[in-house]
Amino acid sequence: MSGPAVPFSKLLLSLLTSTAIATARPTLLEGKALSQEVESISFRFGDLISNRRTFLTAALTLRRQGIICLREAAPAELIASINSDVGRLLEEIESGEHARLASLAYLNLPDQRVLKGYNQFRDADRSVINYRVKRPDGRSGSDAGMIDIFHPERLSDSLNRNIQACLQESVIQRLLLLSSFNRMRVKCRNLYLNRGVQDTRSYHCDGRSLKFKSFVYLSEVQSLADGPYCFVPRSQRRRRLWWRNARFNKQNGLGPFEFSQLQGSEAIALFAKAGDMVLSSQRGAHCGHPQHPQARRAVLVNMFQR
Repeated sequence: MSGPAVPFSKLLLSLLTSTAIATARPTLLEGKALSQEVESISFRFGDLISNRRTFLTAALTLRRQGIICLREAAPAELIASINSDVGRLLEEIESGEHARLASLAYLNLPDQRVLKGYNQFRDADRSVINYRVKRPDGRSGSDAGMIDIFHPERLSDSLNRNIQACLQESVIQRLLLLSSFNRMRVKCRNLYLNRGVQDTRSYHCDGRSLKFKSFVYLSEVQSLADGPYCFVPRSQRRRRLWWRNARFNKQNGLGPFEFSQLQGSEAIALFAKAGDMVLSSQRGAHCGHPQHPQARRAVLVNMFQR
C-alpha cells in the first residue's frame, strides 16, 4: 500500500537540498601572474610610516583593490614572544587540566559549549577559547580543527603588550580613515590557530557594512598547503557581481553573503612571512584555503568597524 502523497513543495525542496548546487569558483592565480598581482599591493611597513607618499599610495590601493600586504609590520622578537606564550597555552589546553584557563576565559570545548554565537563571543567580558567543530546539520564551512581565541590580549599581561604592539592599531586606523573616509574602531581581536583545517568556508563576504580586518601572520604561509588567505581583488567594489551572487543564492537556498558565482574572476593567495600583515575589506570575496592535514598556521586578527 502506498503512503500519503508528498506535497510538491516538499518534494521540490528535497530535490534542491539533495543535489549539488552549481557554484563557480574564481581562478586562483599562480606563478608570475600571482607574484605580479601581490607585488602591486605590497608595501614595507617601515616605508609606510616614514614616507607620506607611500602611505597615500597604500591607502589608495586598499580603496581600489580591497586588499594590501604590509611587509615586516611586526618585529621578529615580538612574534617569537607571542608564539612562545601561545605554545604554552596550547600545551595547557591539550593537557586536559583547565582549572587555570577556566578562571581566565570561557572554554568552548568540543564536548562542552559554554557560549553560542558570534555576538556572544565578540561581546564577552573575558577571553573565549572556542574550538570550531563540525556543523550539526552537516553543512560545509565549519573550519573544524581551528582554535579561535576571542580577546587573546586578556589572557596575560605579556600577550596584551605584545599583541597591542603587533597589531599597530593607531597606524592602521589612520590608513583606514584615509582609504575609506570613515573613522574605524577596533571591534574585536582574535587569534586563529589552524591545525589541518580542511572544511573551510568557500568565497564569501562578511556582510555589506563597511568592515576591515587585519591579519598578522605569526607563522610562515608559503604554499597552498599552509592554508593561505585568498581574496578576489576589486570584488568589494563590483556591485553587479554582488547582486548576481545574491540573486543566485536566493534562488538556490544559499546564504546571502556567499560568493557562489565567481566565474571569470581571479583570486590571489596571500603568501607571507611571520610578521607580515594583510589588510582587507570584508565586503570583498574571500576565504581561507583548505590546509594539508599536517599543516599549522597561526594568525592575529583585528576587526575594524565604524
